[in-house]
Parts: sequence; structure tokens; C-alpha cells
Amino acid sequence: MLLLAVPVTLALAQDDYIGAPRVSFETPFNRYVTFNISAHYGVAIPMGTQTDYINRISPTNAVMQLEWMFPQRFSLGLKSGYQYTQQRLGRQVYQFDTETVSAVQTRTLTMIPALATAAFYFTDNAAAFRPYVQIGGGVARVNYTTFWGTLADQQANFRGAIAPAVGFKLFGRREGGLGLDVQAQYQQVFFKYNEINNSQNLLLSAGLTYRWY
Repeated sequence: MLLLAVPVTLALAQDDYIGAPRVSFETPFNRYVTFNISAHYGVAIPMGTQTDYINRISPTNAVMQLEWMFPQRFSLGLKSGYQYTQQRLGRQVYQFDTETVSAVQTRTLTMIPALATAAFYFTDNAAAFRPYVQIGGGVARVNYTTFWGTLADQQANFRGAIAPAVGFKLFGRREGGLGLDVQAQYQQVFFKYNEINNSQNLLLSAGLTYRWY
């Protein structure tokens, strides 16, 4: 009887162990403040009065962003980049105050924004697919320069800027580190000079993103 009792006791203990609730540990992405960095390449479509100065799509745009990701599915971040656009007009004769110039006119506009951002994500911080909405605000360094040969009309200064955006991050798996970030951003810089009454564009960008804790 004693020999039979030992296997029965072990079997009951094993049954109790199998039936016990399993403990699952929450991912650190959803427990702590984590980090996300992104680098994008984009094209900018001019809007509003900016099209009176340059009406071509700009292929020279870069975006860099760092975010602090909070467990409540929102983030705070810093965003900057480089935006350059130009347009060349055919040779014409231009009349200035004291002289007449025959020249090719080249119009350029350069902007370097420095923005603080806040974003809300529709899925948790460890998800493989993370759509979001974002708002950004700060300043931009603007350089407006029009060339007529060796002559130039330049206006360069800092102006306030706003930049709401929507996008999504796509990772290879849940809790994956490296992924893809796709974003559409409307940007308005409060810059007024000659043809431009507030610079506006739609920036479509995509690039790599990396998250860690």
C-alpha cells in the first residue's frame, strides 16, 4: 500500500501543477518608458502661396526623430531635418533700380525645422503594426534666396512652425527592434517674404525606425 501511495501522490501533485495558473510577464515595452529613433527620406509638395515662388515637387528632404514612448501609448519627441527646393526659370531681361540684367533666375528655399512632438498610437508599444497621429511645433531656420546670375535677393531668419502628421510603424514581429516608418506631414512655417505668405508643404516620407528599452 505504501508503494502504491507514492505514485498516486506524485500524480496528484503533477495534476495540481498542470492546472495551476501560468504566470506571464508583461513586455518591458508596455511597462517602462522606452525609446524610438527614425530616419526618413521624403518628397515635399508645395502648397498655398509657396507655389507662387516654387511650384515643383522637391526630392531633397530628410527627417530625423527621437521619441520617448510611454506605456499609455503616447510619445513625446524631438524632430528635425533638412528641406531644400529650387526652380530655374529661362533667361530673361530684368530691370533693377540702376541696371538691366539678362540672366537665368534660380529660386531656392531651404528650411531646417526643430520641433517638439507629441503622438498617440492606436496599438500597444510592443505591437508589430503601430498606426499613429502626431502634432509638432517649434521653429524653422528659413533661407530664401533668388539668384540672377551673380546677383541675389536673400532673406534668412528663424520663424515659428507647426507640423501635424499621420503615419504607421511596421515591425517584422511583436517586440521587434528594426522596422519601417511611413509618414504624411503637413508643415506650415510662418515665413512671409515677397511671393510667400506662410510657407506650406505636404511632406511624404518613409524610412527606418528602431525601438529599444
